[in-house]
This record gives sequence, C-alpha cells and structure tokens, in this order.
Amino acid sequence: MKQFLLLGLLFCAISTLNAATDKVFCYFASSAATQQGSGKFEIEDISTNLCTHIVYRYVALDPNTYTVRHADSWSDINLQGFKRFVALKQTKSTLKLLLEVGSRSESSAPYSRMASSSVTRSAFIQSLVSMLKTYGFDGCDLDWEYPVLRGGNPEDRVNFIALLSDMKTRFNGEGLLLSIAVAPTKDFHRSSYNVPEINRYVDFVNLMTFNLHGYWDAQTGHNSPLYAATWETDSVTSLLNVDACVRGWIDNGLEARKLILSIPIHGRTFKLASTTATGVGMRTVGAGTEGPYSLEAGILSYQEVCELLKTGQYRKVWDNVQQVPYAFAGNQWISFDDVDSVALKATYARNKYLGGVSLWTIDSDDNRNVCGGGLYPIASTVNSVLFGSVGPITTPTTARTTTTTTTARTTTTTPRTTTTTPRITTTTARNSATTVSIGDIICPASGFVRDPTDCRAFYQCIPGMTLFLNWRKVCGAGLFFDETSNTCNYEYFVKC
Repeated sequence: MKQFLLLGLLFCAISTLNAATDKVFCYFASSAATQQGSGKFEIEDISTNLCTHIVYRYVALDPNTYTVRHADSWSDINLQGFKRFVALKQTKSTLKLLLEVGSRSESSAPYSRMASSSVTRSAFIQSLVSMLKTYGFDGCDLDWEYPVLRGGNPEDRVNFIALLSDMKTRFNGEGLLLSIAVAPTKDFHRSSYNVPEINRYVDFVNLMTFNLHGYWDAQTGHNSPLYAATWETDSVTSLLNVDACVRGWIDNGLEARKLILSIPIHGRTFKLASTTATGVGMRTVGAGTEGPYSLEAGILSYQEVCELLKTGQYRKVWDNVQQVPYAFAGNQWISFDDVDSVALKATYARNKYLGGVSLWTIDSDDNRNVCGGGLYPIASTVNSVLFGSVGPITTPTTARTTTTTTTARTTTTTPRTTTTTPRITTTTARNSATTVSIGDIICPASGFVRDPTDCRAFYQCIPGMTLFLNWRKVCGAGLFFDETSNTCNYEYFVKC
C-alpha cells in the first residue's frame, strides 16, 4: 500500500513539474482604437478564441491617494471600454479578463511610496479590488517598472514582496487572479526581485522578453532574440536573449508553470549610420522612422512591418544563431518576429513546460489579413504550436455602430482622418499658425490638455510626460474641449 502511495505522489509531482503549456495571455492596448486606417482596433475586434486570458492596458496609481485611477477615463468610461471589454466573456465563457495596473510611462516613485507601509498598501488594494469587482474583471496584472529602480528606493525589493503578500491574501478571498509583468534579465533579481518569494504569492509572471535591444544601443540588435549571438559572451550581453531570461528566472526559484513567456508583436527600428553596413551589431545614429499607426520613432507594430515588407523595398534576412529575422532598406533597419520565429518561441515554451506565452499586444497583429498571411498570423501560429489547431477566428467587425458608443466613434472619425497627414509629416511645427510642437508640451498634472492647434481636440496627460500623437482625442460634432471643466462643451462656453 505504501509503495502505491509513494508512486502516486511521485506521479503527481512529475505531472505538476511538467504541466501543460496551455495559456495565451493577450495584452490589449485601449489606445489602439484611436489609430488610423488598418491600425484602428476596437475591443470588439479581439478574436477571443486566440486567447485564454486577455489583459486590458491600463490603469495607473494616483500618487497622492495611492489608489488606482483611470489613465484614460475617456476610453475606459466615456466610451465604456471597461464594460465592453468584460462583455467579451459572452463569446467565451472560460475566458479570463485581467486589468493591468501600471506602465512604463509611470515612474517607480509612487509605487515605492505606496508599498512602504501597510496603510498605503491597504488603500491601494481596496481601491483595486473595488474596481475589479465593480466591472467584473477576473484579476489584475501588476506592472511596477521597477522596484528599487527608476525613482524607487532600496527598500522596494522587500516592500514589493509585502505588497504581493497582501494582494494575494485579499485576492484569494475574492477569487481573483494575480499576475505580474517583470523585467526579463536575471540581473534584476539582485536589485528588484526576490524570486522565491514572488513564486509564493503570484499565479503568473509575465516575463517581458522584448526590447532587449533598441536604437539606444547605438548599434543594430534584435528586439527579442531566442539565443545569444556568438560574440555575446560577457556578463551583460549574454543575458540579452529569451533563453537566458527564462533560465535565469527558473534557476532562481520560479516554477516553470507560472512563467508566461512574452512574444512581442512589434519590432524595434534603427537608422543606420551606413547603408552598406546592414548586419547585426552595425553602428546606428538614432531611431527608425515612425509608422503610420503607432506614430512613434524606433518601434513598429507587426502590421506596420509586414506592410513595409509587402512593398518589396526591404530585404529580409534570417539570423540562424539568434533564430529571428531582420530587414533593411536604405538607412532603415528593423528587428522583428515573424511566424517562423514565433513558432520557435512557442515551441521553446512548450519544451520548457512553461505556463504559456503572452502576446504584446494583440492589436498589433495583422488582424485584417492586409499582408496575405491570414488573420492574426502571429497569434494563430502560437495557438497552432500550443494546441495543435486554431479555433474559429472572428474578423474585425464592420458593424461597430451597433455598440453603445456609436455616436462618439462615428462623430470623431472624420476629424481624425483629415488631420492624419499633417500630424505625421510635421512633428515640429504642424502648421503656419503655431510653432508649438506636441513633443514640446510637458504635462503639468494628470487629466487632459487641449491641442494648441485645434480646439476640438485634446490629449490624455500624464505628469512629467511629453504628449504622444496617438493620445489625441476629438470631441463630437459641434463640441469643443473646455479646459476649465476638462470636458467637451458647446462653443459658447469655450474660450478658444
């Protein structure tokens, strides 16, 4: 009898150790709804059969009250983003919907102060649970970038664990999931993360294995290489690949079944110093040109990349060592993932018995088959590798006007379209009437700020951050942005 019991325990241990890789976290950026043309992506466009978990990005931390607040209340509330997002469960009952708290655009300082005492931690957790339960989310993905660093304090490494412990205790009582998004390389373990303690309190760790190289390196390099290059042998560069990141977290105490490997659906771009030096490790002189949808130099969505490749102007090269492609044309150099490199990463996750993979972000995929590779080629490849097949994929709906936010979206379509070209081509002085550049405006406080060239338009504002073009919103027909009330109002009440 004892032998059978021991065998049973051994079988259970092996089964737990080698758990199935069966989770696909799809991150969704609510700002994608403001993008133009083929880049526009609404909540209803998410094909839920491609995801087991979907994460709504994002809400922020109020630095004064230490409670969660909307980073984009217009999208979340006015356009009923939260309500529409949670309604995705009607299409798939097993779907888990999470709300991301935090982002790269926030400094670490307010999180550091919040986590420093049980009182402020309690205020944060109470407000977060209230928001999750009010709208019907299944949990939270905490993205504190990063404890100790970027304005944090040395005590953050300990306080971060106290925060996770308090959150898990409360979340267990509420039936909520807790995941965290973390820096990928193991050098952060000394500064920011106590991995064994993190393992005790979280359900999942989303390992952000992207942006490992970028234009800030002043040389070309892969955004998310699977393995190291032959010359990357020192203590720093040897860490900058997916394999080293995964092994670092598992070796330091994270259960493989909790690790979710991030696969980027974006590429990093560079401006070459010489058009004849086009390989990996070549000198660069800044970021690559911004794309028509993401509107940010140095980064392109997968859809933007595939559309560039479709023109035939770019030469695509496969890196046999690092197992990812890159492409170049003239002085533009792009590091990105395609269906082949994504298949290799998904297979790697399965072979390592990881908990699953995450897609950052689902709205960046070719969801309309513009490039001819099928609907959602990146997400579909992941599903094929992990599950052997892809379920029915819903195409982006053309019946968006049937949702409750018809008026807001319909009335703003024309102004957004008519301003697209000048906003892209004249980033320093958009017209002769003004010399103010959006990139020159720094937000003094949270809330909104009016577009200096168009009284109908306004921008989401994050303290200390310069404005981004894709934060632009437009009031409905006949309305203008009222700076005194931070709302859209009739012309009579607006000083413009």
